[in-house]
Amino acid sequence: MSGTAVRRKACTTRSENHTTVQFVLLLLSLSHRHTHTSSQSPNHLRNRPSRHPSNHHTTAQDFTVNGLTLIDPLTTQKSSSTLVLVSTMGKRKPKKSGKESTRTTATPKIDIISNLPDFLLFHILSFLPTRCAMATSVLARRWRHLWKDLLVLDLDNSEESPYYLSGGRHRFVAFVDSVFAQRTAAHVEKFCLTCEIPIDKRKSSTTWLRSVVGPHLKELYLDLSLHHHKGYGRVKLPQKVLTSTSLESLVLRGRMYLVVYEGFGWVRLPSLKNLELDLDCVDPNYVICSCRALENLKLTLREAFPTKSWETAELHMPRTLKRLTLIQADDTEEDLNDIQELVINTPLLEYLSITLWARCLQVSISDYPNMVEAHLDIDQDQEQIGWVLELFKALRQTKLLDLKLSTMECLLRASPFELPEFSRLVNLELEIPYFDSGFMIELLHNCNMLQVLTLHNREKVSTLELEEPNCWKLPMKDPDCVISHLKIFEFKGYQDSADEHAFVAYLLERGPILETMKIHADPSLGRKYKQRIHKELSRVPRSSKTCQLKVT
Repeated sequence: MSGTAVRRKACTTRSENHTTVQFVLLLLSLSHRHTHTSSQSPNHLRNRPSRHPSNHHTTAQDFTVNGLTLIDPLTTQKSSSTLVLVSTMGKRKPKKSGKESTRTTATPKIDIISNLPDFLLFHILSFLPTRCAMATSVLARRWRHLWKDLLVLDLDNSEESPYYLSGGRHRFVAFVDSVFAQRTAAHVEKFCLTCEIPIDKRKSSTTWLRSVVGPHLKELYLDLSLHHHKGYGRVKLPQKVLTSTSLESLVLRGRMYLVVYEGFGWVRLPSLKNLELDLDCVDPNYVICSCRALENLKLTLREAFPTKSWETAELHMPRTLKRLTLIQADDTEEDLNDIQELVINTPLLEYLSITLWARCLQVSISDYPNMVEAHLDIDQDQEQIGWVLELFKALRQTKLLDLKLSTMECLLRASPFELPEFSRLVNLELEIPYFDSGFMIELLHNCNMLQVLTLHNREKVSTLELEEPNCWKLPMKDPDCVISHLKIFEFKGYQDSADEHAFVAYLLERGPILETMKIHADPSLGRKYKQRIHKELSRVPRSSKTCQLKVT
């Protein structure tokens, strides 16, 4: 494997919101407070966000019951839902004229929350972790059994969780058993479970899963592992999970088997739209090929891929995909099995993120006319560089393009090629092994709509060197983006070479709508040298009167 493997930071979709306990206190205070004037400001409270990314967008729903408006603007893409409770009760009575009374008349207490219908209370409680929802049973007699009818179970016993149940793993298993024993709801629509299961309680997890998997289950999040005195074991996933016709979102993490074992039938997930797999032992192609409606796929590859040594590693992405995240985990070794065939014929793709340095021997790529955002961190041998170049050209319709150092090294090691025209590109981020002003000007000529340009010179960590020292040459024609669209320019790892200085000065002189220029000098340059850089660049005449120059 050529090049240096840069340590990757695996993305995570888990998002913890620490305001849920405050929400319970809000319910308690609202149910026993005096009425306020109608001019009071609303109380805002965020719910706990979903643990998986989703492509579904739900419009805001407003409910007004007994003078109380509940607004639920549900969004599930990188944002939290917000519950807003707005009181519209009557005003306080004005004081009587005449002598001021030293004794104020108390207004009657009104339990606003408890006057809501059950379906609204269920809706509110569904955003809370199960332990918090159970805590609301002490608010009033009516609340005592509400949590038992919830269609959402959120059980998280990870050590970093604010709802961690101290007392050992056996205590948590007993707690979950009691939750299932007390529930009165006929089914579950969303089930989230994160925990370590003692080896002698492995049957408990199977019982829980069989209880929730059914024709009404839509979302399933599992992060499980078996714990025993010698270390950790793996949980065997019941076949019932992979044959659910109602499941729309499936997230599997931790130490679980997801393989074709004896007696396992075909995977059937016809309604699945979101799938995340981050397991030690997984045969991903066996699963994703059976998801005909899949729109979002996040797949983490580990050393156990493929699961059987005599099989060849193949990945065929469904054509219905709109978002694809492919990650090679940090703990994989350099000699990870080659991927014999990688097929990304997904014309509907809007988001693409690939972190990969295992060799891909045969790759099939399509055009991506709907692409909005692309992140590439790919390292390949010289023989496999061709498909990286092909993918780079296929992303010409994207609006945001982020190329990490390994990817740029592949492109610069390739045979000379004609740069594609990025007609819709607005934001470009590049990690470069060295600075070449000639290459940058040529690239800018092919990015007519570019508004944000970010460069990071990684020369000190790159193994690739410029064959001949580059000298700045004033372009015969200014790139269209420089004179009409470029607003923000950021340069990280700036070393103040003659070529770098000339390029930066050129953007200052020729960028009439440039708003911000940030220069982050290389850490090896001292404070006085940075002041000198700022002083020299400040002398350059600027085409934009509003451009702000910052040197750090």
